[in-house]
Amino acid sequence: MIEPPRLSLAALPTPIQHRPDLGRALGRNALWVKRDDLTGYSWGGNKVRTIEYLLGDAKAQGCDIIVLCGGPTSNFAALMAAACAAHGLDTVQVSYGTEPSPKPAALAAGEGAGATVRYTGSLDRSTMEDAADAIADVLRAQGRRPYPVPRGGATVIGALGYAQAAGEVRRQLRQAGIQALTLVIPVGSGGSIAGLLAGFLFDFEGDGKEGPLDLDLIGVSVSRPPEALRDEIDAKARACGEGRSRLGNVRCAWQLVDGRGVGFNRYDAEDAAFVDQMMRQSGLLIDMTYNGKALRWLRDMLPQTDRPILYWHTGGALAVADRLATSDHASPHHQETK
Repeated sequence: MIEPPRLSLAALPTPIQHRPDLGRALGRNALWVKRDDLTGYSWGGNKVRTIEYLLGDAKAQGCDIIVLCGGPTSNFAALMAAACAAHGLDTVQVSYGTEPSPKPAALAAGEGAGATVRYTGSLDRSTMEDAADAIADVLRAQGRRPYPVPRGGATVIGALGYAQAAGEVRRQLRQAGIQALTLVIPVGSGGSIAGLLAGFLFDFEGDGKEGPLDLDLIGVSVSRPPEALRDEIDAKARACGEGRSRLGNVRCAWQLVDGRGVGFNRYDAEDAAFVDQMMRQSGLLIDMTYNGKALRWLRDMLPQTDRPILYWHTGGALAVADRLATSDHASPHHQETK
């Protein structure tokens, strides 16, 4: 595929860190963390990479307003609103349900950046896409040029941000002397892992000269059953790599596993106690919906291995702030961060 222009928003590369403290807490000998919580734009997190390509494409098409789908605690929506405000685009966020009270930090951040929020009135998250399409049609009739974006920015263009991230982390692994590893990343809408898969399978660097890599890529699905998402991820990865040569020096075996636990947007007392312990022992901010679920799967379900493990931290600072601001932050909550 032809890459659209990319806005430069993130502070890249984000570091990889050897974290024996977190490794001990998880019962792992050689644990590394890819710190995409430190992307350095607005509230940070993995979606900054996605937004760089989505906004680049929107501006190249002459669009003047983003219509995006995202729940009331969507980190992605808050980041998109901030980036749009800085680059001269308006934002409409389409959320499920009705306006929440109290207002989550992510929703307040998005509105503070100028986003207009519309609610579907239904708790069914799938209603957001149809509502966003209808709003985009109205805007076109008014002479605007909308750019619709699904939940999490999970499009082929959005996935390009993580195709490039794969090359970034390959260089870092080579510098660290790591040629074989297991990479674990939380998965919601599937765009980030689709991009990573494309970047590990296809040549996005233009020369194919990066060193050899033996990789087991594991996505921990926290939103949908793996079988409902696996084919979609594979198709996006292949579309992302269309027209590029395959990397002959990379073995990348990937799988999608079920990390939903008690359900998407839900956690129990054991989940809360686990995340609190991980934050105390590592100093990392860990949200309940994505990183908390994925790290618990890593501890409880990933077979012991002598290979180094790289955990890809995707951010979630706003969700952590919301949870810690409650009077009893260990009690179960409902969250929606895509």
